[in-house]
Amino acid sequence: MPVLLEITFGGTVLLVCALLHILIIARLIKHLRKHDHFSEEQTTRHQIFIVCALFLVLLASHTIQIYISAFSIWVVGALPGYEAPIYYSLVTYTTVGYGDVVLDPGYRIAGAMISATGILTFGITTAFVVGLFTRILGEGENDP
Repeated sequence: MPVLLEITFGGTVLLVCALLHILIIARLIKHLRKHDHFSEEQTTRHQIFIVCALFLVLLASHTIQIYISAFSIWVVGALPGYEAPIYYSLVTYTTVGYGDVVLDPGYRIAGAMISATGILTFGITTAFVVGLFTRILGEGENDP
C-alpha cells in the first residue's frame, strides 16, 4: 500500500474510533449532568451500580473500536482470517504489542495509527474517570 494511502487509511480509522469514543463520553456527561446519581440522597448500591454501568459502557466503546480496527485490517487484506486481525488490533490498540503477529511493511503505518488510537482514547477515558471520581469524592470537602 502506498504511504499516502496508508496514512489516509490509518487516519480514517483513528478519526472514526476517536469520534465514536468522544460521542459516547459526551453522551455519558450529558446523562450524568441531567441525573444526579451521586447525590447524598442516592444509596451506595445505586452509586456502585452507576459506576459499574459507566465502566461497562466505556469498555464497550473500546471493544467496538478494536473491532473497527480489526475489520479495517481484514478488509484491506493486511491479515488473513478473523482471529489474527482481532488479536493484532487488541494487542496494538492496548499498546501491549507482543510482536508475534505483525503487519507487512505496506501496512505498518496503519498499525501504528491503531496504537495511537488506543493511546488517545484511553487518555480520554482516564480523564473522564478521574474527573468523575474527583467530583464524587470532592463533594463533601466543603461541608462544615
